[in-house]
Amino acid sequence: MADKSENRRRHIVDTSRMLILRRGLRGTTMEALAREAEVAKATLYAYFQDKDAVFAAVVDTLVDELNAAFEVSMASGGDLPERIGRALGSQFNVLANALAGSPYATELMSEHRRAGLQLREREHLTERLITEALDQAGANDAQLLSHIIISSAYGIALKTNEPDRRADAIMLVCRRVLAPALNKG
Repeated sequence: MADKSENRRRHIVDTSRMLILRRGLRGTTMEALAREAEVAKATLYAYFQDKDAVFAAVVDTLVDELNAAFEVSMASGGDLPERIGRALGSQFNVLANALAGSPYATELMSEHRRAGLQLREREHLTERLITEALDQAGANDAQLLSHIIISSAYGIALKTNEPDRRADAIMLVCRRVLAPALNKG
């Protein structure tokens, strides 16, 4: 029974994500969310107290996807600049894919307090993990280097629509900035 309940919850979150991206948070009602998920309103309310709770679940799912993309890439093969570049590129590609085509992407991810907080927390975690990896590799100014490459990756992500080009550009920045800092001997 728990699996069925979890599957229904996942279905509601997934369909809600699509509707919120199409209509924006302000343009989405609980009634519309129930209709989109093909569940009764009472069922929707059994899972979520209100629209903000639904959106919080959507954001949590996105953050889980960002975490997974980062972790898989950092654990993969290659030197540290390559793994960091791949991890940042993967994260930004997940985010871009999640928001693709939505006229409400900026509103949803930047302005809404829950999404903004969650994404800032994820960015701080990313920076801390990269800083730790750079520290362990012996880089001087690891925190500054981490901040530079994350800021650069963010700028690239904002300006580049093609996933392969975005990933390649982020990788290039990571190699050019990090390799000299790690090969200082």
